[in-house]
Amino acid sequence: MLKLSRRNWNNVLIFVVLLLMFSLYDWSGNTYFGRAERVSLLPDSSQLLSVSIGSKRLVQAAGQWQWQPHQPSTVSATEMAAAWQTTQLVASNETAGANWVPIAQASVQLVGQFEPQIWLLYLQPSGYLVQQVGRTQLYLLAPAHARLLFTLE
Repeated sequence: MLKLSRRNWNNVLIFVVLLLMFSLYDWSGNTYFGRAERVSLLPDSSQLLSVSIGSKRLVQAAGQWQWQPHQPSTVSATEMAAAWQTTQLVASNETAGANWVPIAQASVQLVGQFEPQIWLLYLQPSGYLVQQVGRTQLYLLAPAHARLLFTLE
């Protein structure tokens, strides 16, 4: 056994505690309680079948995404499909007000699900917010993603 004085054992203990703190420190710059958790817009294991927004419908035909009925759009069908499959959302602290009116609505059909997911887009002073119908949680959405997901002009 090592023969160390009480002072040296205190130094060893301080060094071990500092090492432990250093190894557990969150280097991303976020504090543990302030970390914004990201959630996928669609479940990870799901496969997109179609997206309906107003009279426009995004479908996959012959291995390619296309609009039905065919019409020119500022958002390409491939970009929109990729956005729905890869967008990550950050939860908002806001709650939907009773007088909030969505500026857009998207009906998303996934392979193997009978009921579509309905997503509502709100424009508030804090920015764009999305909410899945039937859930209370609102999510922040960047303007570029809002344009891609809901074909905003």
